[in-house]
Amino acid sequence: MKISHLGPAGTYTEAAARLYSDVAELITYPTVPDVIQSVIADNSDVAVCAFENSIAGTVSIETIDLLLKTDFPLKICGEVVLKIQHGLIAKTGTTIESIRTVYSHPSALAQCHTTLGKILPNATRVALSSTTAAVKAATTNDGSAAIAGAAAAHQYNAEILLPDIGDERQNATRFLVLSKQATRPSGDDKTTLVFTTSDAQESGSLVKVLQLFAERKINLSRIESRPTRQQLGNYVFSIDIHGHEKDDDVGQALAEISEYTSWVNVLGSYPRWK
Repeated sequence: MKISHLGPAGTYTEAAARLYSDVAELITYPTVPDVIQSVIADNSDVAVCAFENSIAGTVSIETIDLLLKTDFPLKICGEVVLKIQHGLIAKTGTTIESIRTVYSHPSALAQCHTTLGKILPNATRVALSSTTAAVKAATTNDGSAAIAGAAAAHQYNAEILLPDIGDERQNATRFLVLSKQATRPSGDDKTTLVFTTSDAQESGSLVKVLQLFAERKINLSRIESRPTRQQLGNYVFSIDIHGHEKDDDVGQALAEISEYTSWVNVLGSYPRWK
């Protein structure tokens, strides 16, 4: 199996990919669209993409916007939940007192905002494309540090000044696994779907959709909205429900959903992460 993920090596996404399969060949790409395109073009079997964080919420707007496209060709076939531990990392010999700049991915900076304000209140915070890129920058610029995981520190032989500077100890990121293949029911599944309501201006239009699942006691575990980019006030909704689209109760709800939506796409049913 070949797994594509956002590079460079040493990122949390790489750790999630290895957690999904410790025997697969990993292939890095510079952007999320490139990661997904690699599966579409059959250059890899699955893609692993960061999706949401327990503290900061949405991790990658790019991932969500791609999933919301009406012609998105892939299916969600799995998920990985990775415990996140952010360390303060710098070139060997760097002291905390000498740090004037802190690099990291925007999500990592957000997840360490309060702690940074306490230990480095005057440091400039600079957002980069990945935590690994942040470590690379920190090891090539004096007076700087990065927020990243231990794997990124080892990648560049950097020193971990503080092992855990996250604002919350219960920090986890959920990654989606995307492929061309649908997944069979496992008995403990999750289904992700996206839709637009048939009349965005009608009172209760969203409630009518959600009621289809509530009536069947199908648990809703996530709801998110993004602009349709067509008209102000119109949104595409993305939800996660418990169950597989082939389950009787879920299938019945999905069969009726078209009555209250102008467009719906089931992105996939897949085993819930244990």
